[in-house]
Amino acid sequence: MGLRKGMVLLGESSEPRATWRFSCDVLVLHSSTTMRCNYQPVLHCRNVRQSARIVRMDREVLRTGTKASLDFEFLFRPEFIAVGSRLIFRE
Repeated sequence: MGLRKGMVLLGESSEPRATWRFSCDVLVLHSSTTMRCNYQPVLHCRNVRQSARIVRMDREVLRTGTKASLDFEFLFRPEFIAVGSRLIFRE
């Protein structure tokens, strides 16, 4: 396992774990499309920039102004996401 852009240096006491799936609460500020399960936006969260798929939603569809609880799954590799981190997703 080599180094790649965006990796972070953490102490051993923090017990970091990379994850494929995570849950978050979102508010859609603006979207010209309707989002459903299996929608694949690019997530930006601190040093993470990767495509992810929506695997679960507490609503049927997401549109501008909608709040929802989502489960995302990364498409290419697991990532370290700190609890409480904010994220932006885009097409």
